[in-house]
Amino acid sequence: MDLKRIVKEERNAPLMLVWRLMMVFLLYSVQRLLFFLFNISYFPQMPKGHLGELMISGLRFDLTAVLYVNSLYILMMLLPIRLKYNDRYKRFARMLFLVTNSIALIANFIDVVYFRYVLRRIDFSIFSEFKHESQIWKLALIGLAQYWYLLLIFIGMLLFLRLIYGDHKKSILVRSNALFYLFSTITLILFSGLSVAGMRGGFTGTTRPITISNAIEKVKRPIESAIVLNTPFSIIRTIHAKTFEVIKFFDEKEAEKIYTPIHEGYPVGSFKPMNVVVLILESFTKEVVGSLNRDLEGGHYKGYTPFLDSLIHKSYTWKYSFANGVKSIDAIPSVIAGVPSLVQPFVLSRYSLNDMEGLAATLKNKGYDAGFFHGAPNGSMGFDAITHMLSIKRYFGQNEYGRKEDSDGYWGIPDELFLNYCAHNFGQLKEPFIASVFTLSSHHPYILPKKYENRFKGGPNPLYKCIEYSDYSLREFFKEASKQPWYKNTLFVLTADHSLPSRDHKEYITSTGLFSIPIIFYQPNSNLIGIDSTLMQQIDIFPTVMGYLKYDAPYFAFGDDRFQPKGNPFVVNYVDGYYQFMEGDYLLQSDGKRLLAAYLYKKDPQYLHNLVEKQDTVMLKHYQRFKAFLQQYNNRMIGNRLTTK
Repeated sequence: MDLKRIVKEERNAPLMLVWRLMMVFLLYSVQRLLFFLFNISYFPQMPKGHLGELMISGLRFDLTAVLYVNSLYILMMLLPIRLKYNDRYKRFARMLFLVTNSIALIANFIDVVYFRYVLRRIDFSIFSEFKHESQIWKLALIGLAQYWYLLLIFIGMLLFLRLIYGDHKKSILVRSNALFYLFSTITLILFSGLSVAGMRGGFTGTTRPITISNAIEKVKRPIESAIVLNTPFSIIRTIHAKTFEVIKFFDEKEAEKIYTPIHEGYPVGSFKPMNVVVLILESFTKEVVGSLNRDLEGGHYKGYTPFLDSLIHKSYTWKYSFANGVKSIDAIPSVIAGVPSLVQPFVLSRYSLNDMEGLAATLKNKGYDAGFFHGAPNGSMGFDAITHMLSIKRYFGQNEYGRKEDSDGYWGIPDELFLNYCAHNFGQLKEPFIASVFTLSSHHPYILPKKYENRFKGGPNPLYKCIEYSDYSLREFFKEASKQPWYKNTLFVLTADHSLPSRDHKEYITSTGLFSIPIIFYQPNSNLIGIDSTLMQQIDIFPTVMGYLKYDAPYFAFGDDRFQPKGNPFVVNYVDGYYQFMEGDYLLQSDGKRLLAAYLYKKDPQYLHNLVEKQDTVMLKHYQRFKAFLQQYNNRMIGNRLTTK
């Protein structure tokens, strides 16, 4: 080996390393700007100069991500060994640099698009959420075709990285072999120390490693945290994230007095057996339901759900109704068991193996049979495992449906066909029964059966034509169900798994608009009719069903029986580092340790006037209830106390 050439390259190695990392660092900022521009409608009324503040705030998160992603490459470049000047070694190091950074850039680009569906950065739970999806690669290819221009920008960034991967010409020669090892070892130690400090987010000994929650420091609204963060950081920081900590805002008796998830039930002998059918409608945001949005567009808005509108006129529904999560897997434990997903999806957390109750387990005590119906391939989204965990032992998926040729080629059996199958196969369950149905056609890539491609016109969002199709499928379902012997003695509950971020109406481009969904109770030929102006959420569905049936024993649910509320109704959810708690006229936002914002959600629907400094007694009373709820939620999760036993 030529020692003179080696020491020249050794002198240049840290300089070239810094140069390459700086260029990756620059690309993260470019991607952050693209992320903002592509999703600008979700950040309305941003004050002048605030984007610059958010861009600057994001730099330390970018530094952490860049150092983590390139940690092996950094080590390879700085090791005090002569092998690193071998041509094969250098080629491998270059490949490692390009591949690892390409993956990180891809993750950021995915969130440019995926963000509009969940309004938060992807975290590590994404790998568990979609691990059962056999069509995920096909869907990814569709996404690439749809957003081809982002693919071109990505390719341009890769070419840029390859271009900047070069060597500086100038150097200071170190002729001594001893000096070579001394210089390279000192460089390794110094760079390692700086890298560790950069990964932690600070240089002092008391600095804790920065986490996702640190992104709230400069934001004015929770959703802006997504601008500050980057996706590689979000994924890395949630690999082994500890979800819950024991909370001691109050002693246990005081917490129980302020809020308790234990429901005493009606007097013994009150129970009236009735079938229960829960229809969870994929992506049926409240925005698409015309009868729940009479004030939109100057009173001329008709929506995209004519059948659901007709059903609402003879049903009981709520004006302010919300999901407790932003993903499909969040919905089932919320709706069926009254357990919300806060911080991360409940079914992907370590607490998903806790003892639980829920509709099926509780009604089993009254002799109920239970089944779950979903037209996707069995195992999709892990729904079969989730429902089994909730004591629903009979699963009806694409395998049971039997005609795989009816599949849409992406998610499964189209809603019209599968809902018709449900109407005729609920009879396989012994009455009284609890049947849950999860639809799927109103989902990206928004494909309709060929015979309906020109029937439904939709609107500005490609989702809307699928909503119209699914609404039509519901009409056909109820037409067939009404002919079945079990129909008249059945309570139907219709809701959505989650909402979707709006692009069309400012009323829904808010942190609560993200969670706005319909919740409808319908019993044929009954007086269960009306529109309730109080709050309602998914975790209230289970106890409200139990209340309607006048269940006469204690049971566990974090929500309330909305027909017999034991206190003020409330709504709780979590978005990008913030808890949101609605009660009375207030929307409160908290990081779980302090109250950060307070808004009067009816008078200030765009949340422009933060009243947290006001600290009035009503606001503080609501905040006390939120803290009691959070204490009960965390401590019961940790202590495996999600039952009445």
